[in-house]
Amino acid sequence: MATNRLIHEKSPYLLQHATNPVDWYPWGEEAFSLARATNKPIFLSIGYSTCHWCHVLAHESFEDEETARMLNERFVSIKVDREERPDIDQIYMTAAQLMNGQGGWPLSVFLSPDQTPFYIGTYFPKTPQFNRPSFRQVILQLSEHYRTDPEKIKRVGNELIQALTDVTSADTTGQLDDTLIHDTFDQAMRQFDVQNGGFGEAPKFPSPSLLTFLLDYYRFAEDETALQMVMRTLTAMRDGGITDQIGFGLCRYTVDERWDVPHFEKMLYDNALFATLCIETYQVSGRERFKQYAEEVFTYIERDLLSPDGAFYSAEDADSEGREGTFYTFTYDELLDVLGEDALFPRFYQATPQGNFDGRNVFRRTNQSVQQFADDNGRTVQKTLFQLEQERQTLLHVRSQRIRPFRDDKILTAWNALMISAYAKAGRVFDDHHYTDVAKRALTFLETHLMDDDRLRVRYREGHIQGNGFLDDYSFLTEAYLELHQTTQQTVYIQQALRLTDRMIQDFGDEQGSFFFTSVEEETLLVRPKDIYDGVKPAGNSTAVLNLIRLSQLTGRTDYRECAQHVFSALALEVASQPTGFASLLSAYVRTWLEPKELIMLTDSLETIGPFLADLHKRRLPELSVLAGKKETLLKVAPFIADYDLIDSRPTAYLCQDFQCERPTTNLSELLHQIIE
Repeated sequence: MATNRLIHEKSPYLLQHATNPVDWYPWGEEAFSLARATNKPIFLSIGYSTCHWCHVLAHESFEDEETARMLNERFVSIKVDREERPDIDQIYMTAAQLMNGQGGWPLSVFLSPDQTPFYIGTYFPKTPQFNRPSFRQVILQLSEHYRTDPEKIKRVGNELIQALTDVTSADTTGQLDDTLIHDTFDQAMRQFDVQNGGFGEAPKFPSPSLLTFLLDYYRFAEDETALQMVMRTLTAMRDGGITDQIGFGLCRYTVDERWDVPHFEKMLYDNALFATLCIETYQVSGRERFKQYAEEVFTYIERDLLSPDGAFYSAEDADSEGREGTFYTFTYDELLDVLGEDALFPRFYQATPQGNFDGRNVFRRTNQSVQQFADDNGRTVQKTLFQLEQERQTLLHVRSQRIRPFRDDKILTAWNALMISAYAKAGRVFDDHHYTDVAKRALTFLETHLMDDDRLRVRYREGHIQGNGFLDDYSFLTEAYLELHQTTQQTVYIQQALRLTDRMIQDFGDEQGSFFFTSVEEETLLVRPKDIYDGVKPAGNSTAVLNLIRLSQLTGRTDYRECAQHVFSALALEVASQPTGFASLLSAYVRTWLEPKELIMLTDSLETIGPFLADLHKRRLPELSVLAGKKETLLKVAPFIADYDLIDSRPTAYLCQDFQCERPTTNLSELLHQIIE
């Protein structure tokens, strides 16, 4: 079988296209030199390995000999994995949104040899349909325009470059205030789907940053509505088709507003952020179901996305056997054959003979009460739950015999860091060492393979390392270190967080106040991008700011707090224009209004204060930082405690605010009451 240059790459997405008749190049100077030498425009195709419409475009056009011939004659074609090169993806996705008002994947970008885009689209069908031209029409027309009207091509490109430059160099003279916190909540309420949970209309995506902001707003304003919005959304997602009701785990989004029918790919970051939200909602509400939701995610992760070496794989595809959702769905007849006519699972999870997805059934239990269902079937709740679980396991076993969707087995630093944070949080909140151990093992993998001193790399696969770290690699991994410190109280994690943070400030800092997405040492792209808006993940700038605030509390480094304030000022006017798009930054800002407190606990043995810490961890107290251990150990990261001492050789606590501490105490039960009151 003939191959192209992508056969030498390690990216699963690039390798999926290594046998295309398209003469693909990876991103690099070889392709750009050829384009300049031949005066050909560039076709840049950006996607990822588990993207359904990327597969469709590839099958219809990139695998077609005639289409490939037309493309090869007229363009130099470059293929990019957006998960390995989010910097390139961010630039051209921003350009797509500026040009068209929207974007998506596959992202189809047509460039001049100097990397300037002159036309951008997403999926183009094989024949004209969906009010879209065919892919062949697009490449023929654009190559002709490029040849006959170079001035127009240059003018469009220059206008886009100016627009991109304006996006990354916004006015930095604003100032955040608490009014904006309330305005963001009001905007979230207007966007909230009261009937179905979540925000906006179809397609319906998780909104983890906005939900986290609502938890912080609940803590700040004590507005019960904020908490109810979070609980309603998480429950609707867990009960809907976006959750795999047989094997657990969250899909990327649903095509409808009711969370019923998903786009079936499962991404590591979605599951990490959903689990984290469920853990924190459990802390706030005390409701066991949110703990269960998080543990179900971990069940899925450890079964299907945990590597033998302890790191986490990236994703699972939507497609198997050439069709989307085949692995996950059942026909009604299949359910009868497997479970029998008296089965409860098909009825409880709303399966029908006609199905709700191409004649097959996506399971969901939306608005279905176990108590009511048990009563309707003349059974106890206990017996009903037992039978439902037995039938779920039966279906899981049957499904495991099917051809599985493709699994993207690359290991990404940023996404692993998000899952490490989730596991570390679960370890302390659930008081379960297993989760802490999983987090530690994954972190050890990253430190061994993707970290060199204080510098990070992007991706590991089959012994091959790719890319220098981006802002979210540094900010997300710093957050993971802080979470593991909070769980274990081992100061080595703070020391690592400090090293990464200092490197981040040095290599990614902007004199205007915020952080660039790429290091100062990286290759020169069309523009130097910034990650300031929340998407499916929190913005890298926002996570960096929150880390700076937390580290300032823990260590007394006031320069970190000042750095965070500079970012707030730099982005204030942008935030005011669309506050819910900056929800994670506003979460960090809310915490500056929560009267941040530092708890320093001196003890010769962490075991002696274990019960106190366990009680503390049951509550969500975002304004509180905790530093516990032997004085000589803590002094390595927090020199401001030099004058603190044990009282009568007993564990001694200092509760501080703005590094001004109250009288030390050894009465931990009274202290706990004081903190949580």
